[in-house]
Amino acid sequence: MRYLAVRLKKFRASFGRQENVALLGPFVVMSAALFGVVLLGGCRGQSASAPADTLIYGRGEDAQSLDPIATDIGESVKVIVNLYDTLVAYDDETLDLVPSLAERWEHSDDGLTWTFHLRPDVLFHDGTPFNAEAVVFTFRRLIDEQPEFAYTQARPYKPNFSNIADVEAIDERTVQFQLREPSAVFLKNIAMFPASIVSPTAVKQHQEAFGANPVGTGPFRFARWLRDEQLVLEAFDEHWRGKPDLARAIFVPVSESATRVSQLKRGEIHIADNLPPAELDALAKTPGIVLQEQTGLNVAYLTMQTEKPPLDNTKVRQAIAHAIDKPRLVDVAYAGHARPAVNMVPPAMWGHHNELKDRPYDVAQAKQLLEEASAEAGFALPLSLTLSVMSQPRPYMQEPLQTASFIKDALAAIGIDVEIQTKPVNQHFDHLMSGGHELGLAGWSSDNNDPDNFLYSLLDSDNIGEHGNNLSRYNNPEVHRLLLAAQSELDDAARLKMYLQAQELIFADAPVVPLVHTQVRIAQRDMLKGYLLHPSNLVRLRLARIEAAP
Repeated sequence: MRYLAVRLKKFRASFGRQENVALLGPFVVMSAALFGVVLLGGCRGQSASAPADTLIYGRGEDAQSLDPIATDIGESVKVIVNLYDTLVAYDDETLDLVPSLAERWEHSDDGLTWTFHLRPDVLFHDGTPFNAEAVVFTFRRLIDEQPEFAYTQARPYKPNFSNIADVEAIDERTVQFQLREPSAVFLKNIAMFPASIVSPTAVKQHQEAFGANPVGTGPFRFARWLRDEQLVLEAFDEHWRGKPDLARAIFVPVSESATRVSQLKRGEIHIADNLPPAELDALAKTPGIVLQEQTGLNVAYLTMQTEKPPLDNTKVRQAIAHAIDKPRLVDVAYAGHARPAVNMVPPAMWGHHNELKDRPYDVAQAKQLLEEASAEAGFALPLSLTLSVMSQPRPYMQEPLQTASFIKDALAAIGIDVEIQTKPVNQHFDHLMSGGHELGLAGWSSDNNDPDNFLYSLLDSDNIGEHGNNLSRYNNPEVHRLLLAAQSELDDAARLKMYLQAQELIFADAPVVPLVHTQVRIAQRDMLKGYLLHPSNLVRLRLARIEAAP
């Protein structure tokens, strides 16, 4: 038999929370009256079916906020990049920057004045026109110290735009930015999702609730969101690049990877991401399923809260780094589909320090460093520390609990007792940003294909705060000087020297232990066509379509 749609009240009464829904097997969703679509789930071995123009995306966690300035969580970004456009964007298949809402741009000889000429006849999803004032409104929310229309204290990317001194509408289709210093990263930064252009009308209307009622100019418009159940986007027929082939895309959070695998096999979802590597290897042999793979511009790392003793001691942090056998971790938690990390900048990215040699896995050396630190700082051994870990998979860490267990065992061997504390993804990163942890598992995927995005965002003192991405609260004035100088240095060779020196200083201080750089892989039904796993790992669905079997 097949399950027909049921109304929301009946759905909640009968099936309860999402984790219980996942146990049912068939993919059950809301009524046609509620969603404008009926999805059918199969049972007793029958395949599930959905309208041929509806894509169902299975993922491990729900979004946090759909306000571009208010989040840095990947599950939010997957949706945001389909709802909004930026002035400048990545090419559909490469990391080359191409025009988007800005048709063209130029800058002054001194690099301080950038002028953007906007695309005409573009509409927001609420029917209001896109224009220069909307661009000014968007960036004021992001850069002002006391913005009138931000309605949030969480602006994790604000430091990345601090070089913007002013933004002005010259006329309806012309915007001018004034920079404080020449910038090698300005154009790349405005292509990042936090700079997505928002509807001023919608922001003013929804205020604090804009993150749950987003309005942009992107290829899909927001339809509805039942938190922890599903988030529905519908095609925006008036998009300036033309209507997408899909009528809608539905993002479904299912925390258990095994459940997402089963749903994919039964055809109840079209894409399953962040699956364990061994499961992906098995799915590659499954009829009707194909895999996509890209070299990941990412890093998984262990953050150590350097403001908390004994982790404020460099030798303690170095000891922890010596205790972790990274090649073994790659085998145990990644089934070989990753490479050990030496520093935070991915090897595939310009600016990676190729000559930097990692600390060897050395239990004896780790114990010696701990003993030296204990004698010098006066703390007693053995140590007891907490390790904070997310309970859902990430692109850079598909099995976080297994990774946490590995680190716990590794540190036990040098006399550090570790208590693992798990939280859902959003709560986990809130905890890390606020500095509540001692040790924590984290990671980062590239926003703009530049080392500044890893080093400045993750390890600069500008990004220490309640909503900052410097989770280790690492503060080295010389690193800060180098990273700011590199942002304004336009000569690539000189800039590279600064990044190499910064990486050497960071390595010596060891505020983090870079663990691995992963290959990014997804599994999808073979009926899904046109969707490319982008080198940036952004989930862009504009070109996706579903083709029935001949």
